[in-house]
Amino acid sequence: MYALNVNKTNVPMEVLSVPALPRLYRRFLRFMFEFVFVNIHIPRHFGSFAVVWFFFVTAFYGLSSSGQMAVIVNTIISDSGFVVVDVDITGNKRLAKQDILKILKLDVAPSIFTFDVERARSLLEKQAWVQSANVQKIYPNRLRISIVEREPYAIWQHDSIMDIIDNTGRVIVPFKGEIVRGLPLVVGQGAQNAAKGFIQALSVYRQVYDRVRAFVRVGDRRWDLILDNEMRVMLPENGALERLSSLVSSGTMQDLLSRDILRVDLRLADRITVSLSDETLERYDASVAEEERILKARKAGNP
Repeated sequence: MYALNVNKTNVPMEVLSVPALPRLYRRFLRFMFEFVFVNIHIPRHFGSFAVVWFFFVTAFYGLSSSGQMAVIVNTIISDSGFVVVDVDITGNKRLAKQDILKILKLDVAPSIFTFDVERARSLLEKQAWVQSANVQKIYPNRLRISIVEREPYAIWQHDSIMDIIDNTGRVIVPFKGEIVRGLPLVVGQGAQNAAKGFIQALSVYRQVYDRVRAFVRVGDRRWDLILDNEMRVMLPENGALERLSSLVSSGTMQDLLSRDILRVDLRLADRITVSLSDETLERYDASVAEEERILKARKAGNP
């Protein structure tokens, strides 16, 4: 006879037929169980420390979210003497010290630890008059700020706008009569970029340069000079300084400057064209008419 395989438990046969895990996996699971639940010993006062830590984290979060943590930290730092109380500033001539302190928010003493020197340098170099800046911390409570300002070179008039520029042609600030005095006036588009080289070269000829009131750039190709007697000297596009040098050395330029002339045109290499003012032209016409009258009188026998 054959023995019957009878299921004497209430577990379904399908569950009993599930294969067992490999031995390697069983050992690993047994090891982890013993490590977690058998070999770990909880410290005696762990619960008390956990409660204290919970209240500490809760308090810290509350102070941080309400903004009180920064106040507490600043108070501690202030009591320790690590706040900025002295700021040394050098190199500033047009940017006032109070403006610098306000830009860097140093009108209220900050912590020297949290003060960002790179950000301070960047803020200063964005100011119109500042070419470069250097900011240093000197512990425990000092800052040293060194500034190199842009030097004004000329006043540039373009259209109806007047700006102060440096020697590279870069605009510093809009021109206001009370800011700077004694700067040359350059006029026209392109004048700001070409001014430095031309003005330096022309300064050799002092008898002309000292009488210039404006350097006018024409078509961004050549220059006209407006002198203190309102005379306009029209220079050629090429060889302008050589032409001036020739006229100065021959004495012709001095003669022209001494006359009541409205315009001197030097654009053509083989001639000088002058334009007289209305008053000079009237005097000239009157002089010619008087000479003609005298000649006619002599011919008629009447001296």
